[in-house]
Amino acid sequence: MINIQTDRLNIKPTHKNCWSIFDQQDDTLIGKLFFRNHWFNIILKPQSLRLGVATEASYGLMKAINSEKYMAKSSIPHAQQFLKELGFEPKNKHFEVTIEQLQQPDLYQSLNHKLGIDTEQLNNPKYHTTAQLVDSDVDCFQRPTKLHPKANQAWQSMKQSANKDGVNLQLVSAFRSMGYQAGIIQMKIDQGQILQEILQTNAAPGHSQHHTGCAIDITSDDFEPLSESFENSPAFDWLQNHAADHGFTMSYPRDNDQGIIYEPWHWCYAIR
Repeated sequence: MINIQTDRLNIKPTHKNCWSIFDQQDDTLIGKLFFRNHWFNIILKPQSLRLGVATEASYGLMKAINSEKYMAKSSIPHAQQFLKELGFEPKNKHFEVTIEQLQQPDLYQSLNHKLGIDTEQLNNPKYHTTAQLVDSDVDCFQRPTKLHPKANQAWQSMKQSANKDGVNLQLVSAFRSMGYQAGIIQMKIDQGQILQEILQTNAAPGHSQHHTGCAIDITSDDFEPLSESFENSPAFDWLQNHAADHGFTMSYPRDNDQGIIYEPWHWCYAIR
């Protein structure tokens, strides 16, 4: 039994035929993988569902083991779809795939290709989708939001600290998936906007800090969300003086080297 490392995960053998899945960001146990006599199964904690963790962990394990075939069984529709995306095919009352047929869907390339974005020309960093999410605040548009557990804990602490100083911090947005990011860009394309201009304000799928579950857009009372005027607010002044104490830094100051417009509202938490 071997240790396996993927983009986001550390997968370690913990018992016979069993591997534990850990989030690389904070070493939290988020699931388990089982493999015995060609049969495999995966169990994830609720905060890691529908984030691509099952695909990444399962593909990583199966490629490392390199068995001639793999079998799995499930009657749950979304689990069956997950198996099919890995290359599994129905066989009798179970699903089966050979090592040659095993595949890992590339959401990053497929989404950017549909938008007409040449990923080879993108200069700003890539960001992996978080492996964990928990419910956070309702944002200023009354939408539910999610954050990485550690980022949410830091956000709640920072918000409470600001409130004690008479400053009201509000979320504008938090976690965004690659699919959601692609939808924002497609909507602007449909409205007739030019792609290159869109990418100055909206990062391409896979290049937004919001994928990490650690980035937040912030506003405050009487200020328009996502407006440069936020820099004139008491909230921005408070953030400049105190955000670092809670692990947050402003990602896109003026004249940043990533080519992103100045965003005084965008702050990101560094997991420690």
